Amino acid sequence: MSHNMILLFSEGITMKNDDRMEIAIERDYKVVKANEIIQKAKFDLGLLEQKTFCYAVSKIKPDDALGSEYVFTINEYCDICGINRNSGKTIEEVKSALKRLRDKSFYMLDEKGDYVLIGWLSKAKVSPRSGKIAIKFDEDMQKYLMGLYTNYTQYSLLCVLPMRSTYSIRLYELLKSYAGLHKKDFDIDDLKAQLCAPYARFPDFRRKVIEVAVKEINIYTDIEVSWEPINKGRKVVKVHFSIKQRNSMKIAMAGARATEALDGIDGQIRFDLEGNLSEERKSR
Repeated sequence: MSHNMILLFSEGITMKNDDRMEIAIERDYKVVKANEIIQKAKFDLGLLEQKTFCYAVSKIKPDDALGSEYVFTINEYCDICGINRNSGKTIEEVKSALKRLRDKSFYMLDEKGDYVLIGWLSKAKVSPRSGKIAIKFDEDMQKYLMGLYTNYTQYSLLCVLPMRSTYSIRLYELLKSYAGLHKKDFDIDDLKAQLCAPYARFPDFRRKVIEVAVKEINIYTDIEVSWEPINKGRKVVKVHFSIKQRNSMKIAMAGARATEALDGIDGQIRFDLEGNLSEERKSR
């Protein structure tokens, strides 16, 4: 049984056993992406956009046809992602996140040396009456998400759901894709560009990006990461990361921490749509 199979409550109402188990199962669904897009793409997505996209990717099944439509409910999305759906603005926030995913795009260099403009979603429909969301992935995006047999990275959705920094998700995916090498050096300017981190000074980049991301990766995920700057004279020119795959016991412990962060000790949904503690939780 998945490590996050614990008793869950939502909005103060005890869920049925089947509902609790379904949430735990779906949080353990795998996010699978081609290494090429993880390691080469440079894009700027907000925290909610990142989590929404990862959640949608976790819905893909190995035998799904290209162009498949994925339908899920807003309540299901909120419960699995640990979002407070009692805020009164959930639908509008989800609509905004989906619109940004529909509108944003980035260039990828293909094998012919051409720059291809790739979008995230080609369709996003929100139905308030039925409480359902329907999405389709962009046609050019699908090759990086579907029918993958080699050169891909996969991880449990639960690893990224409790993260509160978009840089944490991005750096986790990068380091996870290199986990088999156990170490990876990044040129400092390349890493800033990869993460779309607008910090010219290294102390700011270290404090607001690297330290925050490494802390969250080590708390919630299936890998352990350490890092050190590489200097040329007095200037930091590279960052060295050491990456260690955790054993099953440590993964289970990280999963328990992730579940607690999402649901709280008492099982109450803990975060709002921007990844902040809900006002209800703050007042306790």
